[in-house]
Amino acid sequence: MPLDGRVASGDKLTQDEAAARSAEIFDVHYTVELDLTVGARKFATSTVVRFQARSGDAFVFLDFAGQVESVECNGRELRPDAHEGTRVRLPVRPGGNTVRVAGFAAYSRTGEGLHRFEDPLDGRVYVHTKFEPFAAHQVYACFDQPDLKATVDLTVTTDAGWVVVANTDPEEPPMPAGERSTWRFGRTPPLPPYLVAFAAGPFRRLRSSHRAVPLALYARGSLFEELTRDAPEIFDLIGRGLDFYGRLFDLPYPFTKYDHVFAPEYAFGGMEHPGCVTLNERFVFQHRVTAEARRKRAEVLLHEMAHMWFGDYVTMRWWDDLWLNEAFATMMAVVAQAEATPYGEGWTAFAHHALPAARHADRLPTAHAIRVETADTASARSNLGPIVYLRGAAVLHDLASRVGWETFVAGVRTFLRTHAWGNADLEDFVAALRKLSNEDVDRWVDEWLLRRGVNTVEVARGRLVQLPDPEAQPRHLTLRVAAFDERDGELVLRHHAHVSLGPGDGDRAVAGADLLVPNDDAVRHVKVRLDPRSRRTARRSLSTMDDQRARAVVWGALWDDVLDARLPARSYAAAVLTHGVRESDVGVLEALLERAVRAVELYGDPLDRDRLLEAVARRVSAQLAAAALGSDRRLVLARALVGVGHDHGLLSDLVRGRSPWPDLEVDRDLRWRAVVRLASTGGDVDGLLRVAREADPGDGGRRNALTAEAARPTRAAKEEAWTRVVGEGFSLAERKAVMSGLRQPGQEALLTPYADRYLSALGSGAGEAEFALAFARGLYPRFTTDEHAVLARTDRLLESGLLPENVRKVVREERTELALMRAARACDAAR
Repeated sequence: MPLDGRVASGDKLTQDEAAARSAEIFDVHYTVELDLTVGARKFATSTVVRFQARSGDAFVFLDFAGQVESVECNGRELRPDAHEGTRVRLPVRPGGNTVRVAGFAAYSRTGEGLHRFEDPLDGRVYVHTKFEPFAAHQVYACFDQPDLKATVDLTVTTDAGWVVVANTDPEEPPMPAGERSTWRFGRTPPLPPYLVAFAAGPFRRLRSSHRAVPLALYARGSLFEELTRDAPEIFDLIGRGLDFYGRLFDLPYPFTKYDHVFAPEYAFGGMEHPGCVTLNERFVFQHRVTAEARRKRAEVLLHEMAHMWFGDYVTMRWWDDLWLNEAFATMMAVVAQAEATPYGEGWTAFAHHALPAARHADRLPTAHAIRVETADTASARSNLGPIVYLRGAAVLHDLASRVGWETFVAGVRTFLRTHAWGNADLEDFVAALRKLSNEDVDRWVDEWLLRRGVNTVEVARGRLVQLPDPEAQPRHLTLRVAAFDERDGELVLRHHAHVSLGPGDGDRAVAGADLLVPNDDAVRHVKVRLDPRSRRTARRSLSTMDDQRARAVVWGALWDDVLDARLPARSYAAAVLTHGVRESDVGVLEALLERAVRAVELYGDPLDRDRLLEAVARRVSAQLAAAALGSDRRLVLARALVGVGHDHGLLSDLVRGRSPWPDLEVDRDLRWRAVVRLASTGGDVDGLLRVAREADPGDGGRRNALTAEAARPTRAAKEEAWTRVVGEGFSLAERKAVMSGLRQPGQEALLTPYADRYLSALGSGAGEAEFALAFARGLYPRFTTDEHAVLARTDRLLESGLLPENVRKVVREERTELALMRAARACDAAR
């Protein structure tokens, strides 16, 4: 489209606008100056943009969401009407252009833009940036799109005593001037605006290095003791990861330093800013954790590290190739686990933890292809989910197995070398593989990246078949099928068979067995539906199967059956209590116990909920008594027991720090679990909340207290919680904590009046974008006494046209979740 200066509706950028802008301008450089000493609500921002224009015969616009004080273009002051909405229109000339935009911008409390946090313990303030996909212009004027990479000179003025961490090191020590200090950072390599980053505040630092790459960890002072304790493990992981990826990609780490900032109220797990990775503070462990928690932290660190090559060094051109960033980083973190961590191969854990979520995303009406045409940045935001991250990683695992690992790696190396410091898209990646592989890569792309849906495979009457599904066209599959015989109550592998299925192939014969497991190695991304005989065998003897990966596939199939209303929720819970508790991997044990509880609370007959939870509690208690003292298994089982327990005496004792288990100390995590459970089941928590807050007086304790207060089954508690959610004075992180407590299973009568209030609030606009999405997801009325009316009113709201598209997507998903729950409950009740 022509660059005629027209402004799209809302704060978003369309793909056509971005393409037209990048066709006109190139060779961009930013000089950004920020003053964070202006006040508690806003900061001063000034940007000088230098760029080349090809034609100069049309207007170009900068993105900027702040308050503009002045705009100067090529030495000429522009009129105030040059700034319209979030666009600054520029009359450019052919060749070099220089633009200066000065003004003010607002701090955020939603985790996006420049988020400001005040520590309730000491009043100290910390800020951090998070710009993906379209929020850099909330802080500085820029061409906020991924294919206009630019070098950046950043200067930040702060209170004296603050530390500022950015993509590069300061050029010199900060210059103090009274109560202020100014930090000037070295020029960055070419970066898209969403990867420019900094964090500032009275952070504490730990330093190290690896093969001449400077390393540092930053956290606020109240976490420094815990950070110091974990630092050797984290630095060791970073070093091993950098070595592994450097060898794998035949390319050393491409940036000048590698820092990690643990940021207060960080809204996500982590973000891959080069040289300045930001992470959620939950990864600084403040209580006892299991080896599985450490594995998950390593997975996040390795995911963000993989982005240094995929996403930072080579960046997608537009958001429809988000998968080039996220699917690759997810896959590579799994691959790296075997080489850079003590936790062994990662694909079995991936099958347990990630693949069920990926398959469930394809169950929803908003399911989409991994690579999907993305009309604008609002759509890009909504695509940040399990289909791109998890299904994307699964199908890349599939591709690597088809072309061969060495060929796949060679293609990746070619791709990175060819597009160094630039941008790339799907065709560029495919071109790198075409040169090296005899596999029909184009067919694979069409089937696995460009089509939505997951195929279901089943053995029926001795034939393996892809089940017909209007949402998932048949694909070319080669599946390994494991056949197990049941001998004296134990499952023994008889053989493996490799079976090929194609779109026009119909079905294939397979030899019968007591338990047949299609895709038992979890290499192909399919949904497995067990035949009746196999399902009965699994429920009877699953824990006797030696193959951990095959067990993961069977557990996944059983869970899918619950969500598809094919297996009663109580049957799944019984299988977990019989066989899941025998899993030696505590991460698997923890996941299965959590799903068993969800099965009972969400997908089971509500009339039997309390009785079944008591049965879960008894079985978990027995397992806890038998577990080895001091083991991770004991900790997982104790947490599970607290989560389902109705013994208010036990829960109260835990809150007061009195543990019935001599090897398990009541730390802040176990104490808050007990408080929330006690509150949600009607226990008297008023005095106990004070005890818990005194033991944990920081912002984490504050959020947990908000959750517990909202979980209480009283009208007054629900009304107070609702007011906190929709009122002012709370950050998004705090509001999310309230929402997580407000909506509780078993409180349907209390929650029913809020269904109409929720739908009305959405219909009238529920505040800024990040809050609206969290509100739509967190308070959809899943627990009411009139589900039919909720579904009907939801349908009317969806048809009204009142909802922004991102919010509409969330509401559609939540409506489907309620419908799935109703079907699963009916299945369970009809057992």
